[in-house]
Amino acid sequence: MEIEQRFSTDRIMFLESNLAKEDCIVALSRLVQPQVGLPPQEIADAVRRREAQISTYVGHGVALPHARMEWAPSWSIALGVSRDGMQWDTGTEEHTYIVVLIVYAELDQIQLLSSIARLFSNPLVRESVIASETPEEVLAALKRPGARARATLEPAALRVAGSTAEHAFALAKDTSSRAVLLHPDGLGTLEFLERRVPSTPPVFLITRDAEIYDSIDYGFADVIQLPFRGLRRSNVIEMSLLFILSKGVLEKGDTVISVFGDSEARSLDSIVYTDIDREFAVFFQLQSIRRPRDLQEVVFSRVIQIASELAEEGREGKPAGTLFVLGDYQRVIRHTQQLVINPFHGYDDDECNILDPILEETVKEFSRIDGAFVISGDGVIHSAGTYVRTEVPFSDIPSGLGARHAAAATITAVTSAVAVAVSESTKRISIFSNGERVMVW
Repeated sequence: MEIEQRFSTDRIMFLESNLAKEDCIVALSRLVQPQVGLPPQEIADAVRRREAQISTYVGHGVALPHARMEWAPSWSIALGVSRDGMQWDTGTEEHTYIVVLIVYAELDQIQLLSSIARLFSNPLVRESVIASETPEEVLAALKRPGARARATLEPAALRVAGSTAEHAFALAKDTSSRAVLLHPDGLGTLEFLERRVPSTPPVFLITRDAEIYDSIDYGFADVIQLPFRGLRRSNVIEMSLLFILSKGVLEKGDTVISVFGDSEARSLDSIVYTDIDREFAVFFQLQSIRRPRDLQEVVFSRVIQIASELAEEGREGKPAGTLFVLGDYQRVIRHTQQLVINPFHGYDDDECNILDPILEETVKEFSRIDGAFVISGDGVIHSAGTYVRTEVPFSDIPSGLGARHAAAATITAVTSAVAVAVSESTKRISIFSNGERVMVW
């Protein structure tokens, strides 16, 4: 979806300093009214009701307020830019600089929101939009993402990026690596490539949004678009390779060279050599795990990513533990009971998908609730804070497990679901299948 083509200058506005969230929603509702065909106040009320349920702030100074309105004859997007920043959510010191309001009737909401989030996940795009002086400049920046910000790149950054890439290509040849994986999102441009990339070994372009790059034929073997947003320098290689492996692009026995940088520092300056066998033994063990047929690979990978971040970071400086039960939903719910109010109850399926970037912080926040997340194979989060109970005899549960891990063992013993448990005390992740802990790291 070429989402930047959906904006127009008559639906772009600059927000006053310190504008209240409520006033911002009303102002943007007026902009979409001609297309939506409903009164601005009715649009604003629908957006506010949705916002009161779960905040639509997605981080990096971007908020995506939205609402489904069944009687709307069309859908529309409005963009508000606050140069000085505004407070979107109380209780946080983060400022919001870009607000995209979306109103829709029947639409693939996950795809729409993901496309918008990807567009603004690039810091160059955000900087370019915020630096614009007129709606026309904003629109030009969206249609040529990062163009204004790229112009401010230091020449040294491009020289370093070019030199780093050339060294990576040479290293790949010297080590007979299977491929080179080029991650240019740190810069948001391919201008550092002065010639076509080598054909041997093949070079793959790895990005969160392929549309931000020009159409020059650099000779890439393929372009692989990642479903994850907000990857940090510390985990970009691990999570990218995990996703690429799940797509079958790389195999056991391969070695690869990865070239990447830091999006916040606007750099491409690092090279990593990876022995797939050694570094991803866990992945190949995952392939042998019995999984429900309905569990999509990208859903499994996304849950592993969130679990890894919870194990590493905890929540607000405190250790965090939780349980995800994935797939075989109809059988799983026969063995569950809600002991607290289900925070996902009453929402449409397209508003509760683990792949939705808006829900990442929500999932991490709800991990504090005792109980499990129950997620169907297509990624829909049906409940949180869910008590898992089965009739599996206690003697059949692997010894040495706490309540969370015991629940993971029992639910996977009576269903074909897979369970991912994060230990609060040890910060380790365990995967359960067929009633057994099949992996821990």
